[in-house]
Amino acid sequence: MSKVRHRAAADSRITETGSTEAPAYKPADDLNGIGGWLILPAIGLVISPFMSLHGIITDTLLLTSSVYPSLSANHPSITGLLIFEVLINAAFLAAVICLNFLFYTKKRILPNCMIALYAAQCVLMLADHLATTAVFPSADLSSSIIAVIRSLIVAVVWIPYFLNSRRVEATFVN
Repeated sequence: MSKVRHRAAADSRITETGSTEAPAYKPADDLNGIGGWLILPAIGLVISPFMSLHGIITDTLLLTSSVYPSLSANHPSITGLLIFEVLINAAFLAAVICLNFLFYTKKRILPNCMIALYAAQCVLMLADHLATTAVFPSADLSSSIIAVIRSLIVAVVWIPYFLNSRRVEATFVN
């Protein structure tokens, strides 16, 4: 029975298009909207404000904790480093909130803003890692190195996607 259905479907394709071959690409209508690989940046944008907020809270708690005076006595530059991290996390929090608005309202400017975010993350993660290394030269900074590498991988994957994707071009049109 299923062979009959498949044959009937194939016959109707031949009648409609004159060919049994599938189209080489999807029409732009199928690419409009948040779908395909674009779901992954959407998830990242939803999670990112919470991650930035977590960074702000963690650094602020350290600045106000009872161990801070002894920590700053041994490492006087830690105050500047923590304030730098709080300010950067606050800037990223504001940026990703704005990007969420641009993303879900499908604004045309979003791809360029996402590219700027990914590039800024790479630069600032590297700057933070170098500053942390300067403040704590003998500390185990493997998690900091992993964060830098992760931001580089994210940039290498998503910057070209936002530059070249037909889905991105078809979705962000407002």
